[in-house]
Amino acid sequence: MMRYLIIFGVFSSILFNIHKVRAQVKGDTVYYLLDTANVPVKDRMFKIEREESAMMYLLQCKCYPYATNIPFYFDIYKKKTISRKEFKKIKIVSIIQLIVIALKCLPPASRTDYKFIFIEPEGRNMKLTDMVLGAPYNPRKVQ
Repeated sequence: MMRYLIIFGVFSSILFNIHKVRAQVKGDTVYYLLDTANVPVKDRMFKIEREESAMMYLLQCKCYPYATNIPFYFDIYKKKTISRKEFKKIKIVSIIQLIVIALKCLPPASRTDYKFIFIEPEGRNMKLTDMVLGAPYNPRKVQ
């Protein structure tokens, strides 16, 4: 009898920890269509920067703390492709909604509340890229 109680306790503990880990990973997914080819240059709000295999889309809105822009980072080697038919089933957010959600994620505890995925046209398909929302930084100059 004691042996069964110990086994039950061990399995309960394992299941509780697995559930706890999944709860931390779970978050709402935010899809944003980033179609720079169809946006006139003067109206573009994203600046693209690259360093090694990391790339950054910088949302130029000056709405982060210290009047900085919102950075989204990603690894250029990690992407997924879907058909345009599959893309039509996805609910995408507007640029305003993207900014509002990014600002909701400012507190460090809220950083994983949302998963950001940018979608870009790629020939006949659509490329999905997992983004990482960057933290605000203080751009004070060191003298």
